Amino acid sequence: MALIDDIRDLAQDVYFSINGAINDDTDEDATEFEDNFIRGFNLWIREYEGEAYWRVARVNNLVLATIADTTTFSFTLPATYRTPVFNQNKYVKFVLNDGTVISKFKLVDPNQIRDDSDYERPNRATFLDNGRNGGGTIVLSRAPTDEEVGAQIVLDVVKYFPKLTREDGAVLDWIYSNQIATLGVAKNQTLADVTKATLSPAFAQKYTNELNKAMNANMASTEIDEMQGEDFSGIGGIW
Repeated sequence: MALIDDIRDLAQDVYFSINGAINDDTDEDATEFEDNFIRGFNLWIREYEGEAYWRVARVNNLVLATIADTTTFSFTLPATYRTPVFNQNKYVKFVLNDGTVISKFKLVDPNQIRDDSDYERPNRATFLDNGRNGGGTIVLSRAPTDEEVGAQIVLDVVKYFPKLTREDGAVLDWIYSNQIATLGVAKNQTLADVTKATLSPAFAQKYTNELNKAMNANMASTEIDEMQGEDFSGIGGIW
């Protein structure tokens, strides 16, 4: 089946979900119908891609750069990548050619407000994104040392989802299911249409249910994250 047939089928699914009928436009009207769907799909995909670190978009152990000196402590993440993977056990690593990890920088959100322990000041790294321009900058809490020059900077990242076009349909294989795409695009279109505003809550709820299924499948693992409790070790005195 040609790509345009896949696009038409998905566009008709969205139209049927909203209107309960098949779109029967022909010629220029049909082309406009398809173009409007593609635009609506691409608006929705930007919303969808930010919901999780989707496995299909993950790039593990990306080599960001090779350390060349002891003065540079910020490194550019290319615009094709949306963000590093932030997790309690994720690090920016300095890795030698033989695979030996010689340094780890805890990856933290720049807006983190939790206090560090007074007795433990590990290396830190954060990410300053470029917004709609894509990419950004990985900033380390210190410059590399002489011993670290020559090592590679390695981290896990997430790519942007590609846009849907008449010539490129790769993104259709990146989404969890056609159902979640149908409901997502339909939800957005009905929210924008005052005359069908009463339908929006139903679409929104169905979409949320499908999104939760997709996110649960995406995060399926036998590994259990450790619960992070409050640290009261700094409290002194007698009670």
